[in-house]
Amino acid sequence: MAKPLKVLLGTCFFQFWILFMGLAGYMSYRLIIYRESWNIVLFIVTMFLQIKYVKSETYKKFQLWFNIMEWFDKREIVEMEKPKKSNSMFCFHPHGIYSMGMVHNLYTKNTFFENLVVLSSRFALSIPFSGLLLTLFGLEGVHPENLTKLLKKGSNVGIMVGGFEEATLTKYGENRVYIKERKGFIKYALRYGTTIYPVYTFGENNMFYTYNGFQSLRLWLNKFKLIGTIYWSRFLTVPEPHIEMITVCGKGIELPKIENPSKEDIDKYHQIYIQGLKDLYDINAPKYAPKVPLQIF
Repeated sequence: MAKPLKVLLGTCFFQFWILFMGLAGYMSYRLIIYRESWNIVLFIVTMFLQIKYVKSETYKKFQLWFNIMEWFDKREIVEMEKPKKSNSMFCFHPHGIYSMGMVHNLYTKNTFFENLVVLSSRFALSIPFSGLLLTLFGLEGVHPENLTKLLKKGSNVGIMVGGFEEATLTKYGENRVYIKERKGFIKYALRYGTTIYPVYTFGENNMFYTYNGFQSLRLWLNKFKLIGTIYWSRFLTVPEPHIEMITVCGKGIELPKIENPSKEDIDKYHQIYIQGLKDLYDINAPKYAPKVPLQIF
């Protein structure tokens, strides 16, 4: 299926985010191996400048003009129930390579995404130049101070619960999530009585092929915020276009408001969340991923 020119241009423009991330990695390599101190100065100056930038409506409109969601042959957003318009936390799975289930759906109008503050790691937002593009588009930090501020005022937030580990587990043809050791989001949701929605994007893990050896080592690298994925497509770092990207927002899980939740409270509602995610998957998988079980790590 031929893609419109502006969609092709927008998809290529999106690759600048990856290019800048690679450049930051190369700078780090030069700093460690060759002790090039100018890299430290450049990093500090760039990160300082990025702190001063905030979401730009002009930049967002510029990005939306490209209609890059049309890169994929089929894309759809399904809501199992109408989400609340406030005090909700949308937890996206799987992370995949580019988190397109979350980021790309921000380009789709008239869905719950339009009322969402998307949160990303401090690491991703701090990467020179790359983090600037994410910030201008409207992504904010998922650190405790910002998450507390947003939940306290009843905002709707979107987070990638599985983080780097879930990205590392990405494997073509399989659906994997990393959730067993991720409980912090439950603690914050309990403090403010936030409704949690599990969200799953079918097709996310099929956008790229990945190297799957040395999994334990790559997961260990994630502890130090080091990327543990090696990926490619027929178009190098551009995702495969001939896939179905179906994002399903599950049923809301109403949490009680507990100012200081105990470990038992957190464990209880963490298990309820995992069951909600499994229910979402099991109901929709026969249509969108037949005979592909959900693997929970």
